[in-house]
Amino acid sequence: MQIEKINTLTNDIVFIDGLWGTGKSLLSPIISGMERVEKVKIEHIYEYICILMYMNKISPDAADWMFKTYADLSQYNNLIGREVNLRWGDDSGFANNPGKFKYIKRLFGGEGDNKISYINDNNVALNVMSHMLMLVSEPLFKAYGERVKIVEVVRHPLYMVRHWYAYLERFDSPREFTVSFNHKEKKAPWFVVGWEDEFAEANTMDKVLLSLIKLYAWLDESIEKTTANGGDVLALSFESLVMSPDEPLFQLEEFLGRKHNQKLSTILRKQKIPRKTISQGKGHSAYGWSKNNANRNEHHVYAENLAYIKTGGSEEYINKFQKLIERYNTRYPSILAKFQ
Repeated sequence: MQIEKINTLTNDIVFIDGLWGTGKSLLSPIISGMERVEKVKIEHIYEYICILMYMNKISPDAADWMFKTYADLSQYNNLIGREVNLRWGDDSGFANNPGKFKYIKRLFGGEGDNKISYINDNNVALNVMSHMLMLVSEPLFKAYGERVKIVEVVRHPLYMVRHWYAYLERFDSPREFTVSFNHKEKKAPWFVVGWEDEFAEANTMDKVLLSLIKLYAWLDESIEKTTANGGDVLALSFESLVMSPDEPLFQLEEFLGRKHNQKLSTILRKQKIPRKTISQGKGHSAYGWSKNNANRNEHHVYAENLAYIKTGGSEEYINKFQKLIERYNTRYPSILAKFQ
């Protein structure tokens, strides 16, 4: 039996994607504020399905049906105000999305086929924040075709280490929801398939360095392959967004075909854009971000991050990680390249 979603919506579906710790939340209010774009949602189902497809754990027709059905349902729920997130501190919460009162007003509005017509006629974009989706995104493009657009946020790998270390330190927590598998009686994340022994035998710092080395190579390959096949992907570096945002903001307008919010300057100010230093902004303290770095000399912060990896990293992985930094600086040049 072949299951199939016959009638689907036609609106754009925008994914704000990135590896753990790239600073994706920086972009969510900017894109949410663009014309005819919904507030951002954090919905893991898209990455879960893509990962399960990658691991051959779900059938292609079931995945395709789920993608099409869930995206349409999610956008319909947006338009009738069914899922307004009132958690004040959430990246996808009420306080961090422009147009707050529009979403409150919907709570008292109607529903029906007219909402579907409004979505299609105005191409109201669904807006989703995801994690590592670009690595396994092929099923998305097969399901949605030209509807899907991925904005991939990349970040200098040295500035991601503390986040990754803190995450892997709590990886066995029941509050951790990454797709994982049992490898030699230990929990292993889905992305280590093929090098699970190397991952399992490494200490935490080497796990971090190894993962970033492997995943950035995978990411670059995936972006190149997807764009070569006609998929819409825009890679933006965190450094360019916070230090010299004019060009990235222009690229966003061109890529999504939508204008920025008239109150863009207010949105940027809340995100502390532009900045004098890269670390001057908001962050998650649970993953190593500290307010103490906000106004410090960038060279000193860089040196401390470099010293940090040497506290637990082996010489082999540190050397390979330095090569990754060189490749990143070539591909996404920034002020950090001069500290290399």
